[in-house]
Amino acid sequence: MQQVFVIVFILFSLCCKAQSDSIAYSRDYDFKEGVFLTIEQFKKNSPIPKSAIVSVLPKDQIDFLTQVLEQKAITYKDTAGIEQKIETNSVWGFCQNRTICINFKGDFNRLNVIGNLSLFSALVVQSPMRNDPIGDMYAIQPSFTELQQFVFDTKANKVFDFNVKNMELLLKDDAELFAQFMKLKKRAKADSIFIYLRKYNEKHPLYLASK
Repeated sequence: MQQVFVIVFILFSLCCKAQSDSIAYSRDYDFKEGVFLTIEQFKKNSPIPKSAIVSVLPKDQIDFLTQVLEQKAITYKDTAGIEQKIETNSVWGFCQNRTICINFKGDFNRLNVIGNLSLFSALVVQSPMRNDPIGDMYAIQPSFTELQQFVFDTKANKVFDFNVKNMELLLKDDAELFAQFMKLKKRAKADSIFIYLRKYNEKHPLYLASK
């Protein structure tokens, strides 16, 4: 019995410590400026600071990080002072001027909504639909760019198109919200995906490092 009590006490202590080390995200959260190599660094609010980045660009420029990440690779000094070089495409994201941008297919896009389900917009190259195979032989159909919305699931570290089908999938771990959403008619679902994204984040806040 005493052993059980000790185990419960240890688990309770670990739980309390984990809670004290993290805080639910709010607009007042103070993100540190720098480059996040991974989503874990983002959640721990532990980026590579500008001071550790090796670059000829002046670090006092307001868009220093944007300029650095336009290069194919970045060089920085780790905690031991040793220079490391990584491909920019492997970087998760960065924080600049209190704004979080994440890497999506090689481009960095601002998170307009931050939560367990985050939201951002990105330009996507679209190819025109080819309904007339004979006509396509005589005409070149140019591609075009289109601004689309995407939802980033911070728990799974995955990006989804922001649409009804994917919101149904993302809401499944909350039985109440999922049931409410599924009762809506098709048009009402399409009009309510942002509302339910916000409801989900309110019930399931994103916890980040408190220090």
